[in-house]
Amino acid sequence: MVDFKKLHGIFVDEAMERIAELEDGLLRIEKSPDDKELINTIFRAAHTIKGSSGSIGLTDISKFTHGMEEILDMVRENKIVPEKALINVLLGATDRIKEMIEAVASETEFDFGRCGGLLKQMEEIRGGNLTVEKDKTAEPRTQSSGIKTFKIIFIPDPDLFKRGIDPAMIIEDLKGVGAITHITANTDTVPVLSEMDPENLYLRWDILLNTGRDEADIRKVFEFVEDGSDIRIFPTADHEYKKYSTTIGQMLMDEGVVKPEDIQDALREQKKLGEILVEQGKASPEDIEKALGKQRNIKTDSFKKSVSSTIRVDLGKLDHLINIVGEMVIIHSMFQQALKGGNGVSATGNGNSASQSDAVFSQLQRIGKDIQESAMALRMLPVGDVFQRFTRLVRELSESKNKNIELIITGEDTELDKGVIEKISDPLVHLIRNSIDHGIETPEERMNKGKPAKGTVHLSAYQMGDSVYIDVEDDGRGLNKEKIIEKAVSKGIITNAQGLADEQIYSLIFMPGFSTADAVTDVSGRGVGMDVVKRNIESLNGKVYIKTKENEGTTISIKLPLTLAIIDGLTVLVGEEVFVIPITSVVESLRPRRDDVKTLGEKGEVVNVRGEYIPLLRLYDILGITPWKKDPWEAIVVVTTHEGIKYSLLADELLGEQQVVIKNLGRAMPQISDIAGGTILGDGKVALVLDVPGIVETAKK
Repeated sequence: MVDFKKLHGIFVDEAMERIAELEDGLLRIEKSPDDKELINTIFRAAHTIKGSSGSIGLTDISKFTHGMEEILDMVRENKIVPEKALINVLLGATDRIKEMIEAVASETEFDFGRCGGLLKQMEEIRGGNLTVEKDKTAEPRTQSSGIKTFKIIFIPDPDLFKRGIDPAMIIEDLKGVGAITHITANTDTVPVLSEMDPENLYLRWDILLNTGRDEADIRKVFEFVEDGSDIRIFPTADHEYKKYSTTIGQMLMDEGVVKPEDIQDALREQKKLGEILVEQGKASPEDIEKALGKQRNIKTDSFKKSVSSTIRVDLGKLDHLINIVGEMVIIHSMFQQALKGGNGVSATGNGNSASQSDAVFSQLQRIGKDIQESAMALRMLPVGDVFQRFTRLVRELSESKNKNIELIITGEDTELDKGVIEKISDPLVHLIRNSIDHGIETPEERMNKGKPAKGTVHLSAYQMGDSVYIDVEDDGRGLNKEKIIEKAVSKGIITNAQGLADEQIYSLIFMPGFSTADAVTDVSGRGVGMDVVKRNIESLNGKVYIKTKENEGTTISIKLPLTLAIIDGLTVLVGEEVFVIPITSVVESLRPRRDDVKTLGEKGEVVNVRGEYIPLLRLYDILGITPWKKDPWEAIVVVTTHEGIKYSLLADELLGEQQVVIKNLGRAMPQISDIAGGTILGDGKVALVLDVPGIVETAKK
């Protein structure tokens, strides 16, 4: 009997790739509804998930995806148009399929009953009963004979935000059914700040709607959110709606028992759930604190892709590696023959065994380097897989903020190490959210400034040397320097801005808890974003840079190493210690003449290199080491570059150039800005890898 569970791992990896294709295709087809090839690609992705899930016994996934596949087939045959309302349903279905696949990956049960609402919607679409999204610019329906007033109590699913749904859009859609005459947002279920999960929805709404339509038409507006939500609709003429009130406080106020201020006083006195459980002896204070800690650490982001332990490799890369391994086998045979002193003809054209060994070693060294580079290339993946996830993020956040924003993606073919790619999703989410919430203005504000109503967020990637740069650029309002200074002074981060360059002022936004937002929103403003970005990027040996101009926009640049593993380096001796300088930072090395070393008033010590005066940085001073040589004309100077400016590093001796495997020093070692990591040299000694930007910054201080 076939054990289907053994096949689940393969299915999950394949299905998550098809899910990414589905989501990306649905977002693109909304803008290009006539792209037949794109429609076929979306259809094939759904068809693959349906077929592969059915073949290994995952009947729920197969059944649900089959309904989606039938709708996509109708789109292919031009029976229905992929309008926004249809895309919303299909995106919701894609999310549900993803949840089912994640349940397979984690070996947990998925409640298929949660799919009931979407199955019903897809059935209506197949029957030709799609409710097209209402024109929000249309004039509200005027009240006439037959107009009734309905009371609507909308208690949304707390996980609505995690599903990528904004309840404000649902309420906006009600305007297409009738006229909203009154709306109240109940906030009394919002917990205290220490117990609040920023990804949860705590608000509830009471709405009065005047309409000539019936209850069934109103309920259709809530079809997208009915799973997990409590939606109550009834005519107000019967005066019975008070019994449906969502809170005891509201009921008591409706009946005239208490006043609103009495409720507020009582709420201020109410105890937290944790305190009540401790008083009742049901839980200890330690249990409550542990649970709160877990709650704070939970990260729920519907735009994250599940991290896979497998990797899809380009066949050309694999073929190249296999060919090199074949060459290594041949060299191995030649090496054995040379050791035995065989009579074979050497590569140098004579029978000399020593010459033959030298030739074999030379070829072995070349092949070893080729194998290393080919193996590293297998881990390199295009950043486009990460970038495409943010198309939907921008679409839904811009809608929730009533902004018109387009995401432009370039450089998606740029490759990065898989280990780096897996860790940049969180920082990019924070940066894009900040651009949408703080950077891009509302359409009205943009037009008042003479800008196009539509804002843009440009996500780009490009390679320079052994680094990859990822830029998040918006054309919004830019950073407010005065506001940043004011906030930094009020928080005690700085006493005043005197002597601070613009770049240093803008970098203050990376301080923990720093935020210039006027109000906390569901997107940003809590001051927990930019410091996380900086910390995550620096953990990858990367850097973050800011460029901004008021009313023109902001660019956040992330500099990342191509790979976390191997670098070419120049080894130097300083005192008794060996250090490695990354070769990408090195321009040249030299021993200057005595006359070339001078002291200039403003620049301090400099070295004259062919008429160019380069600042001299003494490594033994910066690193606190006793050197063998202090005079540059007796030691060695390594010329490096940082941000376009050259610096010369003084060391005792140049040992050579070699490739090193760089290792993180770990948490046991304090973080030192001058040191990028450590490595083990060929003789077994440990050497530290210097961080040239950190050396320069330390020297400046």
